[in-house]
Amino acid sequence: MQTENAENQPSDETSASRTPGANDLRVARTTGRICQAVITCLDEVGYAETSINRVQSLAGVSRGALTHHFPSKEAMMVETLERLLDPVRGQPNPKNPSARPFGQSEGQGDGIDADLPRLWAKVVNTKEGRALIELLVAARTHSELAERIRPSLHAYNAEIGLNIQRLYSSADGSGEVTTLWTICRAFLRGLQLQQQFESDPRAVDEAIATFGKILAPHLFALKPGTNDK
Repeated sequence: MQTENAENQPSDETSASRTPGANDLRVARTTGRICQAVITCLDEVGYAETSINRVQSLAGVSRGALTHHFPSKEAMMVETLERLLDPVRGQPNPKNPSARPFGQSEGQGDGIDADLPRLWAKVVNTKEGRALIELLVAARTHSELAERIRPSLHAYNAEIGLNIQRLYSSADGSGEVTTLWTICRAFLRGLQLQQQFESDPRAVDEAIATFGKILAPHLFALKPGTNDK
């Protein structure tokens, strides 16, 4: 069995310790594989079934390597959450350099009616986006998980509030950009649930297009670099 084979393998960190300078890279690869396995499990089987054993088997790492970095399920979730939030942060995360900050993508500056479908397709309605929703829903009734991820969520929310002001301006310059973007985020995440009610898959796309038209007179995309200091 894969789990049994993983149990008999030496830990990645033990192997790496024999090669000077290789340990950091090996650790990053191991934690990356583990977090990717967590994301896949959250998307495919949900939070309750995302067990340490299931993640270990899917990641193909030894039990010792996994528990060395993540002694509990909640610890895995905290690190995975950070990686899920990376692509929409204002700055890249050095632990996840492949994540591209929101706003640094082709088409940025086209307008909210163009940005919303792009954000839905590339961030929200993805394996990673669905995994994030699983975590948020689980935290509603899991007090320990909620306590562990709350600081990350609050820090993320503050970063997004600052970052979005570099990307958009409001119609009257009143500074309501952050509030408008909060409404956008709530709308897009709500669509992940609403699409379960829809028999016609086009209904979600039509809802996004209509919402974009509603917001267009109130939220204007800035050209890249407009608000850079």
